[in-house]
Amino acid sequence: MSNGERDPNDGSAGPTRRALLAGFGSASVGMLAGCSTTFGTDSGSTLRVGTLRPPIELDPITAHSIGSEQAIDRVFEGLYAHGEGTDIVPAIAAGDPTIENGGREVTVELDDRARFQNDRAVVAEDVVYSYTAPLEEDAPTAWRVSPFESIEADGERTVRFTLAEPYPALDHALTHPIVPRQEREDDRESFATDPIGSGPFEVASFSAEKKATLRRWDDYWGETTPDITRLTMAYVEFPVTQLTSLRTNRNDMIEPVSPLIVDYVSDVANASVKRQQGYTSFYFGFNCNEGPTTDPRVREAISYCLDLEKAVSEFIEPMGQRQYGPLPPQVADEWSMPTDEWAELANEKNPERARQLFREAGAASGQLRILTSMDPKHKEFGEALAGGLRDASHGALVISKPESKFLERYVSGSERDYSVFVGEITGTPDPDSHLYPTFHENMTGVTNGTFYREDAVMERLASARTTDDREQRRRLYEEAITRLLEDRVCLPICSFENSFAVDAGVENFRVHPIARVNPRLAWEDEVVTVGTGS
Repeated sequence: MSNGERDPNDGSAGPTRRALLAGFGSASVGMLAGCSTTFGTDSGSTLRVGTLRPPIELDPITAHSIGSEQAIDRVFEGLYAHGEGTDIVPAIAAGDPTIENGGREVTVELDDRARFQNDRAVVAEDVVYSYTAPLEEDAPTAWRVSPFESIEADGERTVRFTLAEPYPALDHALTHPIVPRQEREDDRESFATDPIGSGPFEVASFSAEKKATLRRWDDYWGETTPDITRLTMAYVEFPVTQLTSLRTNRNDMIEPVSPLIVDYVSDVANASVKRQQGYTSFYFGFNCNEGPTTDPRVREAISYCLDLEKAVSEFIEPMGQRQYGPLPPQVADEWSMPTDEWAELANEKNPERARQLFREAGAASGQLRILTSMDPKHKEFGEALAGGLRDASHGALVISKPESKFLERYVSGSERDYSVFVGEITGTPDPDSHLYPTFHENMTGVTNGTFYREDAVMERLASARTTDDREQRRRLYEEAITRLLEDRVCLPICSFENSFAVDAGVENFRVHPIARVNPRLAWEDEVVTVGTGS
């Protein structure tokens, strides 16, 4: 019997994935395919996405959940945007940045057409504010802008960035959304739910952790106007409910596609799965601030309590793969990281060894609190670890919270909230986006919930941000990651692909490798359209 602290109606005490897959065969497919209730979408150019990642708020300065960022990316523009891949192309900027003084001075000219949705021109002071507010407010986005020593406006159309040292991830930093200074300062609380951006969509309505409805801004100043006139991103709690909503035309897309349903999409609905290897990964993070997991022996004991190979096979494949460090496989491969050596640091399940370590640490009694969000994959990993702890004769309590509460609690550092949490990192091809916000002490209590402090690791993570020498960066990251793994600060779990199941009536949709860019509805001269489907 599970000790999880859950809403009894949340379904988490239901069948395991394996049992559900066994039952979700031809009879279940036939049942869903035979559903006669059709909710339908609005006519023509509306698009509705059923997502497991609820939008929490819409302020780009303070938001740090992928569900929020995916809505924000439709409403706001950065100086630059990611192109077809991970390169950047001008958005609010009039052209490429001018980079001088060995990468320490960056000048960006603004497109004189750029306007916010209240018809006010985007000016340099708005850019300065957008890059300084995260630091002044100690916001979750502070890590993205902290490399800049100063940002100054030179008139209304020129912005000058100064860096103490070169920042190799500069391209990605220049995609940070630009907000209107005065409009946000007038009422920050209102701005978080009804913001003004300069992107192709404006907010029609918003309900935190439930739904964001966006309407096309018909006066959009940019090159390509979306064909979609209304976009709704609605939270759906369970993968099977997502699939049903696709079959009944309640939703035109669902994302991400759970491993639980991926094999049934084409059978149950007139839809196909579109996927792209991305930069998202899951990990167990340990509370190194308070409680039993401050002892390395306890963290090591926990590492013997779960067969992660089996868990990833059961809960993630074929939509992701096992990883042995905090970098997604394609990043680790691109940077020639020693993943084979890191794999050797991963322990196989050994309940007896775990019991011995718990006894040595004097932590053989009590309950370890495992904090997860409501995401079904996170909850599955939490429950699997809890089961492994019980196999090692240790109490475990799984606490699953709505996204907003989870984001508050996993960085509290309080043992009342967690001993272990299931974390998710969504980054870019640059290792900095995965490591600095997750483990550096400057982000402790903001986006770093481990509270791990080791000077050697912090120095390497900071130094790696300030050198253009790729091999030197690689060595710094390798050394930092190896120490994080040896000290059991985290247990890497897996990578997870970006994926959508898309109705046949949706045309020209492509999945982008950077999660927050999705669902992209217009880029360059391409637009997504919605037809009648079938």
